[in-house]
Amino acid sequence: MIRRLLLASATVASLALTAAPAHAIVGGSNAPAGAYPSIVEVKLAKSFLCTGTLVAPDWILTAGHCGSVTGSAVATPIAFPGPLIDVYIGGTTPGAGETVPVTRAIIPPDYLLTQGHDVTLLQLARPSAQAPTKVAGAADAGAWAPGTVGTIAGWGATSEGGDTPETLQHAQVPITGDDYCAGAYSAFDAETMVCAGYPEGGIDTCQGDSGGPLYGTTATGERRVVGATSFGEGCARPGKPGVYARVADTELRTWIASVAPAAVG
Repeated sequence: MIRRLLLASATVASLALTAAPAHAIVGGSNAPAGAYPSIVEVKLAKSFLCTGTLVAPDWILTAGHCGSVTGSAVATPIAFPGPLIDVYIGGTTPGAGETVPVTRAIIPPDYLLTQGHDVTLLQLARPSAQAPTKVAGAADAGAWAPGTVGTIAGWGATSEGGDTPETLQHAQVPITGDDYCAGAYSAFDAETMVCAGYPEGGIDTCQGDSGGPLYGTTATGERRVVGATSFGEGCARPGKPGVYARVADTELRTWIASVAPAAVG
């Protein structure tokens, strides 16, 4: 399986560091200015690109493989040092968002590189001035039910192996059923992963989008985060939907709430 991330090695703070830039949107369009005040451009060691979401005034949600130094090498992953993570919140062009120092990255103890529990929470040194988008709560299951159309946004490549865009990209994709996703990926875990995409492909997240949001809409019309871009085989391929951390379901939502209670709606 080809994962939607590029692995690069660097030495940081005397550690042999494996950094993982992940997915951009394929088949999307330029996002209007101000459309996504909670979107975050995440740069690791000034070089490696991920995407994230401001889910509370001082917390950003991104992918586990965007925050882990060790991946699955040890039982409890070692987090990327906060001072080496730069975030730009709410912008629609690279480097244009609000900058707030990151103090630390927190990864679930059960995280394995791009398989299950693929989330990181980044704690900010002070609250952001931007409006957060919370993770969907237990009562919001309809926001990410199979067949529901969700919104993806990110800074990743606009074609498989291609270049990153000059403007934030967004698009809409339908949530798939778990059986369909399990048929596409043998590693699919219905407790910690959810898929979205069209059977024919064409619209998807890609390299540089990792950790970025899959947004859903509640019954009262509020935008909520229901997924975080995790992995996939290539980008926008037929029969290979994007896989997202299932942040709105019990397993990951409970962990997120235990670290950042204000992050869950």
